[in-house]
Amino acid sequence: MRAFHFTSRGNAANEDFARAGALPGGGAYGVVIDGATGLAGEALFLPRFSTNAQWLSHATGAALCHALEAGVPANEALVRAVATSRSELKAAAGRPLGRMDPDAVPSATLALAVAGERDVELWGLGDSPLVALLRTGELVVSTDEALEALDARVVELMLERSAGRDLTVSDRRALVRDEVLANRRLRNTPDGYWCLDPSGAGVAHARRLTLPRADVVAVAGMSDGLFRAFGQYGLASLAEWMGDATYLSARELCERMRALEAADAGLERFPRMKVGDDASLFVIAP
Repeated sequence: MRAFHFTSRGNAANEDFARAGALPGGGAYGVVIDGATGLAGEALFLPRFSTNAQWLSHATGAALCHALEAGVPANEALVRAVATSRSELKAAAGRPLGRMDPDAVPSATLALAVAGERDVELWGLGDSPLVALLRTGELVVSTDEALEALDARVVELMLERSAGRDLTVSDRRALVRDEVLANRRLRNTPDGYWCLDPSGAGVAHARRLTLPRADVVAVAGMSDGLFRAFGQYGLASLAEWMGDATYLSARELCERMRALEAADAGLERFPRMKVGDDASLFVIAP
């Protein structure tokens, strides 16, 4: 079984976690956790982690991988990993989660695939897409359309409010800070979206899909910062690329994406919130 992961920092700190590994008794797993940049609170895990979002993705990801490699089923492994992060956050903050400022509690997306002897399980939270290429040539894509719609509306508002004004990227982002904060406050609510955070409230609402392993050519999970290479930027055909994806082809695609983003540093050709974002993925080919 071919399995690899790739990650590229897009900002001051890489808040993505990406890993692919082997399961006991055969099989493989892949995980991407994309931390959401904090909007409040001080960094609690310096100097090891620059931001609380970076801590959450890496601490939860490491605990999740440890549990999976010990043979723990995916659902239980997720629950254990979140519980580990919750305990670490409580110790660092000096108070339980319920007494913390909700805006300061970090959150993240999740893309997890577990390829066992017979099946491939996909688990998703937030807008880090999971993609399965089937032997029929069909692509199965799982992502959070509600969260994507919220993000798209923020970008629209930023364009409207900055039209005709000579502003820096930071100034443009400041124009929609209130909307970004309002969206964050919708996390893990029935009228909002479900994500990964130390409360664990979103885990029970994760998107779940099980596919027969024999039907799957390859499965990938990626942060939205890399998925846009296939979507918004149109740099490659997802189905063709996944058929023989390698670490080197992922790095080459990312380099092309970074060059495109640098050439559009004013966010004019491709409207978005950042010049570039952390870009990560895993690929498993059963």
